[in-house]
Parts: sequence; structure tokens; C-alpha cells
Amino acid sequence: MHRFRIRAGLAALVVVLVVTGCKWTGINVPAVRSTAKHARDWLVTKQQPGGGFEIAGFAGFETPDAILAIAEDAQQQATWNQAQALAAVTAVEVGGRSPLDWADDFADGPINAGQAAKLLVLVAAPLGLPIKTFNPQNDATKRNLISTVDAGAQPNGSYGAFNATLYAALARWIVTGSVPANTLAYIRAGQQSSGGWNFANDPTGSDADIDTTSLVIQVLVAARVAVDDTDLRQALAFLAHQQRPNGSFQSFGADDPNSTALAVMAITAVGENAAFPCWRDRAVPALHGSAYSSPLAWLRGQAASDGHIASHNDTEAPPVTTFATTQSIEALRRGWLPVAYQPALLCT
Repeated sequence: MHRFRIRAGLAALVVVLVVTGCKWTGINVPAVRSTAKHARDWLVTKQQPGGGFEIAGFAGFETPDAILAIAEDAQQQATWNQAQALAAVTAVEVGGRSPLDWADDFADGPINAGQAAKLLVLVAAPLGLPIKTFNPQNDATKRNLISTVDAGAQPNGSYGAFNATLYAALARWIVTGSVPANTLAYIRAGQQSSGGWNFANDPTGSDADIDTTSLVIQVLVAARVAVDDTDLRQALAFLAHQQRPNGSFQSFGADDPNSTALAVMAITAVGENAAFPCWRDRAVPALHGSAYSSPLAWLRGQAASDGHIASHNDTEAPPVTTFATTQSIEALRRGWLPVAYQPALLCT
């Protein structure tokens, strides 16, 4: 949460706020809540017959984020409430099936470590559902999500694809309170000279991307690296250099709501408020005093009249995926994600 340096009479209070930290949630900003609510209302119209939101046709790609987005919009206070999250998701039905029916059926299938990790991080943990006996339908089949994650662990610390490894690291943090040491070492080894990471965790390339780097930052924070950790500071500097004058972050050369949303969550994870330039100025002091546009304002500016968050990937009407809308809701509200964050920093 952004804190201003104020007059001497309140100096002690400011110190307390900075030391203890306070996570931004979007609870007390009516305009942010309105955008998120409108986006959520559009999202639920895209629910599919099975209860999920896989309108792109890639199983497991959209629904976990859609579940979290609905849960985020339901929060009525700064502290995350699992009961509110669960009730909101359960209430969204089509043909008598909720998104949790989809999640149960998906978990009953041959899911890999990365898919199990996303269910754990985006669905089970925020909704307060059992992680070791995941079974929203209360049927005969239960899934131990963390065991499925652990079964995918490789000797080098990875869990398959790099994105799967990053979600597995967050899943391990949620369950055990730490990131496996060999996984952290594996992740660190992939940092490119620019300070960012690419989707393959290849340190030799020059194709680092915002999405992967932003998720890595969340993992570094979950691993409790020092505030002045070199890899963390270089990753933030990468984000600072990549931000566009309009506040957005790009993917494949186009202003992108998904990349912008993930960058916002990375900035939040290190205790900063992306609405203000303090994070950028700390990451790259040479940029101090230069013009700054809020990525949050840019995200809100992408809201279409029907509520969905417009994306350059919208190649037809209606949009071909729900992903831009769901991740934008997550970034605007930020009640659950990022799942790890450092204490709030003072912004002057």
C-alpha cells in the first residue's frame, strides 16, 4: 500500500506502517472495484457447459485464473476471506455445474506437476479447499495436489516446463513455507544479462519476457531472498526499462494486459505500489524525475463497454480467451496474488 512521508507529528506512525507492511487490495478504491466488477460480470457470461471457462480449447489454460478472478472480486475487506471466495465461485453455475465441478473433473484426470500447482495456487489455497484431498464434488476420487507436484520434481530442481516450475515453487511455498533450494538455484541460473528470464529459463538468450520475469520475482520473494538481492534488483530493473510511456508492458511488440497485470503483481510482491514511480526509481535511479504512467490506470483504460479487458489478442468478437480479463481483475484487486510479498516500502 502506498505511504506518503507526512509531517513530523505522524512520523512514528509512518515508521510502523513501513516496518509492518500493508498489502494493496483495491478494496478502498471505488473506480478500481467498479472496473473489476464489470469485468467479472462479463467473465461469468463466458462459462462453458462443464462449468469451466476454456473457450480457447486448451484444457486448464483459463479456468484456474477465472476462478481466482471471481474470488478476488468477491472480497469485501483488506484481509483475504476464503469463505467469501468459495461462496462466490460456487454460486456461478451453468446447467447446475460450477467452476469447481470443472476443477474436480480436471484434477481427476492425468494432470502434471504444473497443472496441479496451478490448481493449488489459484484454486485450492485461496478458496480454503483441502490440498491433500482435493475433491470439491465430494465424490469417490480425491487428488493430493502437492504429491502430484512433488512427483514431477527433477534432480536439477525443475518440475518440467519452466512455467510449471515457477508455479510448483509457489505451491511448495504455500504448503511448506519455503522454496526448495535446488529449485531456487535452477531458477537463478536462467537469468539473462538483461536481468530478465525467458520461458525456457535459458540464460544465453536475449529474449527475456515480462510474464516469466514477473512470476520469477514472486518466487524470489517467496524464497525470502534479501531486499537487495542482486538477481531480484536486476529483474526489477528489467521491468523498469521495459515499461512503455503509457504505463503498459508489452508482449510480442504489442501493449499487453496480461504482461501488464503480471508486472503489477511482481511490483506488489516486493512491497511497492505500481501506481507510483517509486518502484521504478529505486530499481533504476537514473529514471528518477522522468515522466511516469500507472500500469493500473492503463489496465482500467482497456475496459471495453461490455466489461471485458481488451487485448491485442482479441482477433474476433467475442474475444477468443478470457485470460486478459481474468489476470487484469487479479492485478486490480490483488487480494490473493501475489501469494508472497515483502513489507510495504515508503514512497516519497
